[in-house]
Amino acid sequence: MVRLSSAGLALAGAALALFFCGGLLVYGAGRGIDLTDEIFYLVWARDPEAYALLYQPFGYLLHPLYALLGGDVARYRLAGFAITAAAGALLGRQIAPEGARRLLFATFGAAAALVIYFPWIVTPSYNSAANVGAMLVLAGVATLLRTGDIPARAAASLAIACGLCAAAFAKPPLFALGSVLVVALAAWPFGRSRGRSIALLGAMALAVLLIALFLPLSRVPGLLARIAASQHILALPNTPTHLPIKVLGDWAAVPPLLSAAALAALGALALRRTRAGGWLGHAAMAFGLLYLATTIPDTLDGGIPEFPGLALLLIATGYAALVARRDGLLLALLLVAPFAVALGTFNNQWAQLDFSMVFPLLALFRLAGDDPLRWRRAAATLLSLVAPPLLLLAAAIAPYSLPDSIFAQTIPVRHPLTGTPLLVDEETADFLQGARNKATGALLVDLSGTGPGVAAALGAKAPVLLWLNPATATWPDVVWSRLTEDERAHAWFVAPVLPLFGPTAPARWFAAHRARYCRTPLPPMTFWWQERTLELWRPCAASMPGEANQTPS
Repeated sequence: MVRLSSAGLALAGAALALFFCGGLLVYGAGRGIDLTDEIFYLVWARDPEAYALLYQPFGYLLHPLYALLGGDVARYRLAGFAITAAAGALLGRQIAPEGARRLLFATFGAAAALVIYFPWIVTPSYNSAANVGAMLVLAGVATLLRTGDIPARAAASLAIACGLCAAAFAKPPLFALGSVLVVALAAWPFGRSRGRSIALLGAMALAVLLIALFLPLSRVPGLLARIAASQHILALPNTPTHLPIKVLGDWAAVPPLLSAAALAALGALALRRTRAGGWLGHAAMAFGLLYLATTIPDTLDGGIPEFPGLALLLIATGYAALVARRDGLLLALLLVAPFAVALGTFNNQWAQLDFSMVFPLLALFRLAGDDPLRWRRAAATLLSLVAPPLLLLAAAIAPYSLPDSIFAQTIPVRHPLTGTPLLVDEETADFLQGARNKATGALLVDLSGTGPGVAAALGAKAPVLLWLNPATATWPDVVWSRLTEDERAHAWFVAPVLPLFGPTAPARWFAAHRARYCRTPLPPMTFWWQERTLELWRPCAASMPGEANQTPS
């Protein structure tokens, strides 16, 4: 009888987690069409110049991969999974405390990295690219912390440069923070080794060259001016003055147990290596675990857990206050990375940490190796190993903005934007069939706030902005102000109007001129767990396929 060591059991558990997470994502690669965020990502990946107003330039980064794969959504997703797992494996390998454990950490890193696709947003996006960029930068820094030989420094420079390049297009604020980190490390105190400083500064120079492969450097100033103008026109809360207000305001939605965990974690860090600090560290972990336990009943009922990223981060922070004795800089970077990646979002800033759970998971796994208490070490390792499969399974059962689970996606259809084959659930298939080409070529103002996939399914074109996001009350006015009188008169609308958009100019204009429009009901469709019955309204003088299905207003 062969008896496995604890290291062997951990490796088997990491391999099993990777096999489960990877297998689940591969299974789901050809299933599901998200008519909200996914269409947004695909439009920009297909054409980075699709709209003049631009606030996230990730399309320039993703377009080559999209074009290489011929716009095949399933293969495009698979490529994203492979890139993500490779970045996670590299980061995991480089944070391993000893060379003998690199295989274990690389395997776990690959599994943990795949959790960035929670809550089942599986098409490459600015979020996935930003997380991959952060993983590559930290992998390069970890390499420079571990070794001083020239080949390793060169590899580290390449990893950092690739990460900065990805961050520059995915989330420019992350690129700025990463650049500050690299320059600071090159200057002091990390840069006391001249070779390391050269490697870090070389990474900055190489990042510029990599950026030029995706966008000529001569066009960068114009792009930055375009982004700045778009940020101002769209009143985005990403300025240095508004962002802190948003971050603090978003905490109001954080559950009380996590607020208690945050206070305990901060206290544990402030009182490290004291008895009080130890109690506070355990309290932070307990509150975080208790919160995760409270999400189980809703998850079993088909819900998706909220704030698991913040919970895991606070658990890892409390654990770090208890057991961290080496690699303090690296552990601190792992714990800070989710905040850096999350900056610049429409969503709740703290809920956005759900996209970056790879970092606290790796921190937990790394800290467990330094824990002198066997029971606590085993518990931390077990939590790290079971979290990725359970989180992805929960997401697959109740995927973000899909009407049914991934396992119910069985009906073959063509993607409304790319035309490539995918499997979808019955409700999505009915909606796509009922909406197909009902507004081919029309200028469509979608006031429902549901997502750009509606226009894609109808064959229409959204003017000025791809998506009137339901979190942006003023954007319909921005669109309307940039349309000519003739365009307004010939525009088609999607209703019912989202209450947030009710006071806007296009909603008021539509209400005042409704008698001029004919209505076509669309099949029911679920967006973000809420079923909506949308209506297509066209000028009655305009023609469209299936005239018999239309009713006057």
